[in-house]
Amino acid sequence: MWTARWAGAYRWFESAKRWLCQAGTDLVFPPQCANCGAALESSTAPLLCGVCRSKLAPAVWHGCARCGGAVAPAFASKSGCALCRHVRFYFETVVALSAYQGELKQAVLRMKHAYAEPLAVALAALFVELRGPCLKAYQPELVIPMAMHWRRRLLRGINSADVLAGEVGRRLGLPVGRRLLRRRRNDVPQRYLRPADRYRNVRGSFAIRRASRVRGRRVLLVDDVLTTGATASEAARTLKRAGASQVVVAVLARAEGDDR
Repeated sequence: MWTARWAGAYRWFESAKRWLCQAGTDLVFPPQCANCGAALESSTAPLLCGVCRSKLAPAVWHGCARCGGAVAPAFASKSGCALCRHVRFYFETVVALSAYQGELKQAVLRMKHAYAEPLAVALAALFVELRGPCLKAYQPELVIPMAMHWRRRLLRGINSADVLAGEVGRRLGLPVGRRLLRRRRNDVPQRYLRPADRYRNVRGSFAIRRASRVRGRRVLLVDDVLTTGATASEAARTLKRAGASQVVVAVLARAEGDDR
């Protein structure tokens, strides 16, 4: 009985200590919206104001069951939408926060810089809050960020997919394999290529460092934007060859690319 009482007292003490520390931090460094800088009443994540939350993502996203592209609920089909119906993907599905436009597009572009890492964390928290139930339905066992070539990462100073995957994994209570997926070469950026050329551009671009970590596991592959799905599909193909039983792609933004 006394042990239970001491355990309860200890939990209360730890909770009170965390509250006091957070209150002190908020007093010295008032919490601000990671997107617009507006003052917030508390530092409860995600660190986004109500206005930005409503602009960044809808509460519900109606996406294609295959590629995650915007589609009216009446036209939703497991066989895909007009953009992806005749394309072969190596991943099972795409879960997106919203479309790559407006406020979300600007936020995604900003978070590609090292100074905007708090924004990436806030967007990942919002993603899990709004799309978490959908992600959990696929029962992922391992979170892996989309790999970036070391030269590009050195130039940019950050891999936003790394930050997103870390926060998504933490909030879902899943391990994050940051170095498992490796970019073998520094390809021409996909945005400079036609949709048909993007699949050839990334063919054979990825490798797995420790296949034993992937074998037989359901993988959640995290990236910031998906356009044609070429890069995500090639990464998923590499993961499947290493033994992954399932690959679900999680992205903040789904651009309206033509997968054909």
